[in-house]
Amino acid sequence: MAATYAHLFTDIAGYSRMFEERGVDEMSKVMRTYERIVRSALPRKRAEADHIGDGFHLVFPTASEAIVVAREIADELQRQNTRRLAVPLRVRFAVEAGQASRRRGVLVGDAVMVAAHMIGHADPGQVLVGEGAWGLLPSKERTSLRDLGVWQLGRIAGLHIHEARPPDPTADGKRHPKRVLATALHTDIVASTSTGVARKGQDGWKDMFEKHHAIVRQELHRHGGVEVDTAGDGFYATFDMPSNALDCAFAMRARIRSEVGIEIRAGIHTGECEVIAGKIGGMAVVIGGRIKDGAGGGEVLTSRTVKDLLLGMPYAFTPRGSASLKGVPGEWDIYAVEPSAVV
Repeated sequence: MAATYAHLFTDIAGYSRMFEERGVDEMSKVMRTYERIVRSALPRKRAEADHIGDGFHLVFPTASEAIVVAREIADELQRQNTRRLAVPLRVRFAVEAGQASRRRGVLVGDAVMVAAHMIGHADPGQVLVGEGAWGLLPSKERTSLRDLGVWQLGRIAGLHIHEARPPDPTADGKRHPKRVLATALHTDIVASTSTGVARKGQDGWKDMFEKHHAIVRQELHRHGGVEVDTAGDGFYATFDMPSNALDCAFAMRARIRSEVGIEIRAGIHTGECEVIAGKIGGMAVVIGGRIKDGAGGGEVLTSRTVKDLLLGMPYAFTPRGSASLKGVPGEWDIYAVEPSAVV
């Protein structure tokens, strides 16, 4: 029978390498200290669900209790690392809540899967909280957490993450952001304020925005896009392939035009991006946003990079000349793009 639980996962970063470098005897002593710290933080023995190698899967009746325990373990480990442990432990934490059921003695469910994915994206000492656990917290506790925005965790897209405890400042020394190749799509409504208020009134403006947001998110899901951020009438999303970003922009434009009666504009660029706190950012993302700013109503603009990557694909690119993009070095060749039946 399924029931709602809060799941806390812990994981030691670099566990295998530490055993290779330090040996079994030394690491066994450190691991005994680690296990003692974890168990002493538990309010009840039944909180433990599973313990394999360096990882604990702990289960609690409430998300609040799981977060309190995670913070207590992290604080004590930081103290131990500073004063006593010969081998500092860099432990990561993730909390998510939702229904789970037991199969052959093991708890399974979406919340378990999400927490297991989140743990790999945490920094040492950091406590990440999924949207399921965050939604179950009392309002005062929710507002105390840091909003980290929408992340992509492997194949799990569009998950809103919060932080209950920041990373230990000296756990890893200087951090180097992970870099990935991604396509950034930026969209917004053309003249949204005048369009909504003047033509539709306050109630109509609210309805317009809700329909617009729903269509954008439906098309992002359909085309494999990951919503990274939204502010007002604008969206920023990433894609693995530039063709998916273009097809998504065209689909959004057509539906929003016919179903809502307004125009959007879009800017697309592909480049190396930095992954910081699970979110894709960096100069390539800035370029996509600046390209969007130069578009008119109904236009989809791209960089030359996107055009070159889609050579031979069914898209028609029209040169718009070179442009200086605010905050971006150099001149950039910009192209308007439309679907084309001719390759």
